[in-house]
Amino acid sequence: MIRLLISLYLVVFLSIIAINQGSELIWQQLAYQQPDDLRHASQVAKSLQASLSVSKQLPSSLRHYPLDEVAWLAEQKAQLLQGDIVTTYTEKNNALLSFLLTGTDTVVQLGPFKPVEQVLIPKYLLKLSSFVLLALLLMFWLRPLWRDLMQFKHVTEQLAKGQLNISIAPSRFSAIATLTSQFHSMATKVANLMNNQKHLVNAVSHELRTPLARLKFALAMLEPQTPESVSQMSQDVQEMEFLIDEMLGYARLEMAQNTLKFESFDIVALLDEQIAKLKRTSTKHIELVCPYKTLFFTAERQYMARVLQNLLGNADKYGQSKVYVQLQKTPNHVKIVIADDGQGIAETDRTKVFEPFSRLEKSRNKSSGGFGLGLAIVDKIISWHGGRCEIETSKWGGAQFVLTLPKQNQA
Repeated sequence: MIRLLISLYLVVFLSIIAINQGSELIWQQLAYQQPDDLRHASQVAKSLQASLSVSKQLPSSLRHYPLDEVAWLAEQKAQLLQGDIVTTYTEKNNALLSFLLTGTDTVVQLGPFKPVEQVLIPKYLLKLSSFVLLALLLMFWLRPLWRDLMQFKHVTEQLAKGQLNISIAPSRFSAIATLTSQFHSMATKVANLMNNQKHLVNAVSHELRTPLARLKFALAMLEPQTPESVSQMSQDVQEMEFLIDEMLGYARLEMAQNTLKFESFDIVALLDEQIAKLKRTSTKHIELVCPYKTLFFTAERQYMARVLQNLLGNADKYGQSKVYVQLQKTPNHVKIVIADDGQGIAETDRTKVFEPFSRLEKSRNKSSGGFGLGLAIVDKIISWHGGRCEIETSKWGGAQFVLTLPKQNQA
């Protein structure tokens, strides 16, 4: 911070000094070298006043008259009596120079002289050029800083999209070159950690399938001898297989963002399709409130189907007898509400349920099922679409999930 402040202060300070000195030099060389008859005449009048006061002789070409012949202002008369040069102007704005001969009441008048031409336009142009030059100098100082900041933005966007090929070329002239290098190191470590995590999850999940397959074969061989024990162990093996499938599915999501294909599809048809699948296995009353026959919406259809499948499955699993689905359209968003009449989710737990492997039950059991990845998958997919998933309390006291998705291409 101190380095950045000192660097900016020195650039601005030195630039202002250089611009001021340069502007003054240019102004003196260009503006004041123009002919200035009045200033030159004033110098001549002073010299003439000094010489006439000594010789007491007036050339015939000089106009002179008594002091009281003209109605002078009090200030002008006082200046004349003090020996100063008084400047007056005619109706045509021509200048007249008057001075009083020393020891007499005779006023000598020189002129008329043309008025001094205004030089405002060149003056303001010079000032404007100075400000433009200062802006260019500041842009020259800011360019390496802007370049590094744009690299920060690019790298964070890459990490957010799951692209792990991080490359930064910090500028040595930038005021934040050290910070850029440290950020590069941090981003590389984060990318390596993410890459290692993916490989670890995939390797562990795949490697577990081989011993599980052997266990299933062994259990099949033992089933005629101890069917009860084998049945319980088979359920445990199936639960492990389901967990592996869930972990693989979640791991694939980390890499899927780079291959998303957004397209326009009918969200009403997708809802009908998922509800029809649920009705095949569910005994609960499923109510759909949708005032639209078709509603086209731009998103990744495959993953939106996964979101609806997970939320509908949760509502069916934890609801008592009802599952409620509603589709709403606003000027800027599409909203999908999925509710049930179960026990609901406490406000303190509503952010935790979106964390991977997070479950409200303290123990995992076969009756409740699940491994805490369903809502984490929902949250990740919705975030890809720039939307949000909020949990509320339904009118029956159960959980109500509200999906809010930005309207991309709705007809």
